[in-house]
Order: sequence, then structure tokens, then C-alpha cells
Amino acid sequence: MSNYVWTFERGKEQLTVMRAKDCDPLVLTVVLEGESPRCYEFDYAYELTRFQTNMETFLLKTGWVLSGFSPERRRGRDRRSFPRIDDERRRWWTDGIAAKLKVVWG
Repeated sequence: MSNYVWTFERGKEQLTVMRAKDCDPLVLTVVLEGESPRCYEFDYAYELTRFQTNMETFLLKTGWVLSGFSPERRRGRDRRSFPRIDDERRRWWTDGIAAKLKVVWG
């Protein structure tokens, strides 16, 4: 069974949040580097998600930065390093909307 792992850093501190895929009972494990893991058990997925979301919001507001997530879900080649063609339309599906707006507001 693989886990989802979020890694946060603040200065030299590191905090890891782990959640097992398709696990019953639903458990969220939080590990602050150098301390014992803390496990939080939930009866429902929405409770775990709400708790994790609130914790992540708190971490970000108190100076922690998300430095990693695994497993990596992107597949294939990294498109960001691939050069773009000058006339490439990234949002071609909005061309009709833009033309209508020009007529109305133009």
C-alpha cells in the first residue's frame, strides 16, 4: 500500500504529513523531524480531509512552506522546458468568446 506524503519546511525544520491510500481506518500521520509520529484516526473521509486542510492552512500561515509531495502524479515529459511556437494558441477554445466580447465592448 502506498502513501500520499506532503513535506513542509520552515527554516531547518521539516514536517511530514502522511496518508495511506484506501486505508481503513482513516489515519493521518504527522511527523515533526526528531519527534515521535502523531497519528489521528477518523471515521469518515470528509473529517480527515477537513482536518488536513485546516492543518495545512495553519502551517502555511505560520511560516511553513510545502516543499514536496509524492507520489508524483504527472506522467511523461516535462512540457515546461519544451519551447513554444510563437503563434501557438493555448486557450483556443476561448477565441469565440473573445470575438463576441470585442463586438459588444469594441
